[in-house]
Parts: sequence; C-alpha cells; structure tokens
Amino acid sequence: MKKHYFLFIIVLMLASCTPTVYQETTPTFRVGVPVESESNALIAAQSGLRTSFDYIEPLTVVRVEQMSFGEFSKFVGASSNSPTDMQVWLIIYLDDQWQIGPRPMGTPPPPFHGCVYVAINAADGLPVEVSGPVYLGITECDQ
Repeated sequence: MKKHYFLFIIVLMLASCTPTVYQETTPTFRVGVPVESESNALIAAQSGLRTSFDYIEPLTVVRVEQMSFGEFSKFVGASSNSPTDMQVWLIIYLDDQWQIGPRPMGTPPPPFHGCVYVAINAADGLPVEVSGPVYLGITECDQ
C-alpha cells in the first residue's frame, strides 16, 4: 500500500512539473491566401512598405479599407491596367520621418512628414501599389 501511495505522489509531482504550453495568439498571415481581415491586411502591407520606405516604428495607421481596384484608383487619382473589379485593401500610414529607400547608390532624398499608402491584392496579399508622400484630402496627411 505504501508503495502505491509513493508512486501516486511521484506521478503527481511529475505532472505538476510539466511545462504549460501557450497557444500563439498573435495574428498570422501567409502570402498567397486571401486577406480577410484588417489585421491580416496590416500584416500583408508590411512587405510592400519595407521595400519602398525606411521608417521608424510605431507608425500611425490612418485608414484600412477593402475596396475594388476601381474605387482605389479613383480615390488616389491613378489609372492602371488592372481589373477594376479586383478587390484590394488600402492601408494609409502617417509618420514624421519617412525616407524613400532602400536605395543601392546615390544620395537619398530628404525625409518627409506625411502619409504613404499600400494597396494589397485581397486575393493573395501581394502588394499592388505603394506610394508616398500622398495628399488625399485626409486631414492627418495634409498637415
């Protein structure tokens, strides 16, 4: 009886030493899958943003909105050969010290204050267009 009681105590002690495993709660996104939420759109936009601009985080997110490419083109005043019914996410960021880059050679232009935007394809998360500085009649961007 003492032997069983001793084994039971050992098993309880070992069970209490088992590490707790926490599930990942950070939103994840993989390029190539549809972008179905604002949080995934923000994650997907980072690749386009990093290849076009240097910046210091945190950035201020001014707008995140899903729309057709036609609506996007009208909003930013651009024209393109992309299908106007293609769904995109438009993400507009504000920062005080944007730097156009990375540039392989030459003197980079001076930093600028204002907004830049990233449009990503809602079907696969790939950047469609990245631009800045932009003045789109948005109070935060035009100050």
